[in-house]
Amino acid sequence: MIDARHRARTLHRGAPLLLATSRAPLTFGRDGARLRVDRGAGGVVTALRHLTRDRSLTWVAAAAGPDDRMVAEAQRERGGLIGSGDLTLRLTAMSKHLYADYHGEFCNRILWFVQHGLWSRRIDPEPPERIRSLAHRYAEASALFVEEIVTEMQRPGPEPVILTQDYQLYAVPTMLRERLGGAAIAHFVHVPWPSLDVWREALPDDVTAGLVRGILGAQVVGFQDAKSREHFATCVDELVGDAVVRQDAICWGGRRTLLRVRPVSVDPPMLRPNASHVEALRGLRAHGLMIIARVDRMDPIKNIPAGFTAFGRLLDRRPDLVGRVRFLARLVPSRSDLPEYAREWEAAQAEAEAVNTRFGAGTIEVSRRSDRGRALAELAAADVVLVNSVADGMNLVAKEAAFLNPRLALVLSRAAGAVEELGRGALTVDPGSVEETADALERGLELGEEERRSRAREMRGAVSAWTSRDWARAQMEDLAEASDRAASGAGEAGRLDAAARVNWPGVSTAEGRP
Repeated sequence: MIDARHRARTLHRGAPLLLATSRAPLTFGRDGARLRVDRGAGGVVTALRHLTRDRSLTWVAAAAGPDDRMVAEAQRERGGLIGSGDLTLRLTAMSKHLYADYHGEFCNRILWFVQHGLWSRRIDPEPPERIRSLAHRYAEASALFVEEIVTEMQRPGPEPVILTQDYQLYAVPTMLRERLGGAAIAHFVHVPWPSLDVWREALPDDVTAGLVRGILGAQVVGFQDAKSREHFATCVDELVGDAVVRQDAICWGGRRTLLRVRPVSVDPPMLRPNASHVEALRGLRAHGLMIIARVDRMDPIKNIPAGFTAFGRLLDRRPDLVGRVRFLARLVPSRSDLPEYAREWEAAQAEAEAVNTRFGAGTIEVSRRSDRGRALAELAAADVVLVNSVADGMNLVAKEAAFLNPRLALVLSRAAGAVEELGRGALTVDPGSVEETADALERGLELGEEERRSRAREMRGAVSAWTSRDWARAQMEDLAEASDRAASGAGEAGRLDAAARVNWPGVSTAEGRP
C-alpha cells in the first residue's frame, strides 16, 4: 500500500475511483435469446453518474436478478470487466436467497422504514431475533462486496479512491479497512439518519451499533443535512463506548472519521426533457388549462395519496378551478412485492379515482410508465410541481424541476432535504397537513407571473450553485483533507485496532455465492 502522504497528493491529482453501490448503473434482461442492457434506475444512480465524466471509474454493484447473476458468473469465470474506457462495471454475485434476505428484507423492509421514520407503518414487523438473523445475512452480502473491491484494488496501476454509498453498504467500510489498511475510503448516506429513539423503536441496540461501527471504517462520512450528521454522532456516542465524538469528527480504533454535510445534487447538462412534450403541455396553458405535476417512485415516503386528497380538497372549495386544472402524476412502480408498497398504491389509486369521480375523468391523470424525457418535460412545463414527502434524504425531482422550469411554483415538503437549498423560493408545507398542502397548491396556481419567475430564479440559482460536479469534487476534497490529517497523525493511516473490528457472528466471505 502506498503511504498516506503520497495518497493525499494523489487524491488532488485525479486518482481513479472505485464506486460501490447496491444498485448498478446497468441492468441485464432477456428479449428472447437476446441479452438486453437497460439503464439503472433510482436517485443514487442518477446522482452518481456524473462521476463517470471526470475520472476513470470502476463501479462495483450487486447482481440483482437472474440475468445479472449470469453476467456476474461469466465475468468471474473469464475475468475482466464489463465496459471499457473510463467506466467499467463489476457485478457482485450472490445466491438469490442471500440477495432476498440482504436487499429485499433487511435493506428494503427494515432499514428503509427505520431511516424514514415509518416503522409504525410496517405490516407485521419482525421480532428482534429475526432482525438479528437478517443483520447477519446483510453482513454476509457485505463481505462479498468486499471481496470484489479487494480484487479490484489489487490490479496494477494507481490505487483507486473507494466511495461506498448508502444504507445497503454500512458494513463495508470497516470490513475494507481490516483488509486494506490505509486505503482512502469515503461513505455517503443518501437517506435521512434518524435519532437514536427512532432506531430503538425498531432495532436492538447491538444491531444498530454494528451498522454504526461498520460505517466508521471510512475516513469521511457524508450526510445530506446537519440534522442527520448530529443524529449519527449521537448514535456513536451512545452505542460505541470507546469512541471520542465531536460534531464534525469521531476518533475510534486508532483512526479519525470526518463527518461532513454534502447535499447531493443534479447534473444540469444531463437534464434533457422531451421537447415535443414540453411544447404540447405549454400549448395547454395557451388554452387556459393549468398543470400540477408530480414525478415519484411509488413509495410510502412520497405521501402520494395525501397529495391527491389535498388537490381534491382544493377543488371542493374552489369549484371555479374544476376543468381548468389537470394533475399529471407519473408514479413509477417500486418494490411492489412489499405489502406496504402495495397498500400505498391501492390508496393512491382509490384517492385518484375518488377525485375523478367527483370532478370529471382525467382531472388526475396517473401514468405508471418510466419515461425520463417525458417526466422531465412535465417538470419543466408545469405551473405547479408537488413534492410532499413525509421524509426524504434529498429529493432530486425538486431540484430537477427548479433547474428546468423558468416559472415554477414548487410546493415542497419541509421534511425533504431539498428544502435547505430551495426553501426560500418554494412554497413549503407540513406533509402531514392536507389543508396546508391544499392552500399551497392554490397559492401556487394563483401566483402572479413576476413572483412566479422570481421564485423560480431563486431556486434555479441555488441548484446551479451546487451541482453534482460540486458534490463529487467535495468528496475528493474531504478525502484529501482526511488523508492529509492521517499523514501528519501517528497511527491514523494504519489498520483498525483489533478491538475496533466489527465481528458479525456466522459471517464468512465464502458464504452466499450462487
